[in-house]
Amino acid sequence: MTTEEIYNEIVAEKESGQYPELDELNSTSKVSVYRLMIWIFAFFSKTIRELFESFKIYIENVFAENQHGTLLWWIEQIRAFQYGDMLEFTNGVFKYPAIDETKQIVKRVALETLNFVLIFKVATEDGNGDLIPLDTAQKTALQSYINKVKFPGTYTQVISENADDLKINLRVYYNAEITTAELDVLIADAVNEYLKNIVFNGNFNITELTDKLQTVTGVVNPVVKSAYGKAHSQAAADYLLIDDYYKAASGYFTVDELNIEYVPYV
Repeated sequence: MTTEEIYNEIVAEKESGQYPELDELNSTSKVSVYRLMIWIFAFFSKTIRELFESFKIYIENVFAENQHGTLLWWIEQIRAFQYGDMLEFTNGVFKYPAIDETKQIVKRVALETLNFVLIFKVATEDGNGDLIPLDTAQKTALQSYINKVKFPGTYTQVISENADDLKINLRVYYNAEITTAELDVLIADAVNEYLKNIVFNGNFNITELTDKLQTVTGVVNPVVKSAYGKAHSQAAADYLLIDDYYKAASGYFTVDELNIEYVPYV
């Protein structure tokens, strides 16, 4: 409300007849003492309202920007980890003296909770932009960083492993005018591109893979006969049959074995 609106409300309330003791204050001059007093009160009332509103907005912004401990907050903290730098305790919080994005080695991070434990799946990149696990020293440094920024009593675990292995068996009906040697390359590229575009810690989806294979030149009808998945550290005997979906223990995938049965479509 403006000062004038507040002033008019007070004058209207005074002249409503509910306060006969104020009837003697009947001057219509804007510079009469009582009208000047009302104007001063209206001005300070407007000012105080604006101050309170500004303070409310400030508090709301502080709260919105400092929701410590939420899943998104944790993901931001892990991405901010700088390998080779030490946190400093300044003004009640741990932070780096300077931000150096070249040292922020965590390129993918996902957070899961299991039995009150926060589980961080993380990966970095090689020189070609492919995902790889943190090495032992990097993983240890990240765990030390987490131990400093976490709340007391919080249990955490860092997982950074080689990509989960997939074994995929396909039957591909194809245009006989294209060679199977060409198709081998095109199909392998399509499978790898599909896997690379799965969101980190997302699901391998047989239907989505089939849709991707249908875009390959020369492929008429791709059929996923079977697919299996396992953590890289597991033995071949540990492969699990994938019915519809498969979530990688590491958060990402690689093709360990791709078998293709070609059927010419003429």
